[in-house]
Amino acid sequence: MGFLDIRIEKTERAIKQAFMELRTEKPVEKIRVKELCDRACINKSTFYAHYQDIYALANAMEDEMVQAVVESLPRLAREMFRAFAEHREEITVLFSGSRQGLFINRVEQAMCQCIAQTDPTFETDVVRKVVLSFCVQGCYYTFTSYCGQMDEKRLVTLLASIARAAQRIRM
Repeated sequence: MGFLDIRIEKTERAIKQAFMELRTEKPVEKIRVKELCDRACINKSTFYAHYQDIYALANAMEDEMVQAVVESLPRLAREMFRAFAEHREEITVLFSGSRQGLFINRVEQAMCQCIAQTDPTFETDVVRKVVLSFCVQGCYYTFTSYCGQMDEKRLVTLLASIARAAQRIRM
């Protein structure tokens, strides 16, 4: 890595750190490039060499975070399915009869709450809620329906692939 690469990385880190600090203090609409540059100890021209405006920076950082979460979802899905398999008897007993559908609804509700805590825009994003519901409900139904008919590891991998594809849907 050359000297220029190190300077670019250092500048990127300073910009992102300053943005996160400012973002904890105020909404993105109230952040000005000048105050971000002052906090990051860079010139405005340096900022504009990296980003078109504050919103471009915000979008880039949000995309990075979403990608990090999406990349972890296959592990999360595997862990979730492993937990389903390990506790299948208890789940079947506790959530049987008239309570049969409550388990996965509660799992979905808990996931929605976790996502909303880290991303408040989730609350009003109906498309993302539909995709999450489809993934959670559909994957659970499919997992419980086909677990005995297919190798569990292969089934989980297949369901994780379907969930990843569903997450890319934007309407």
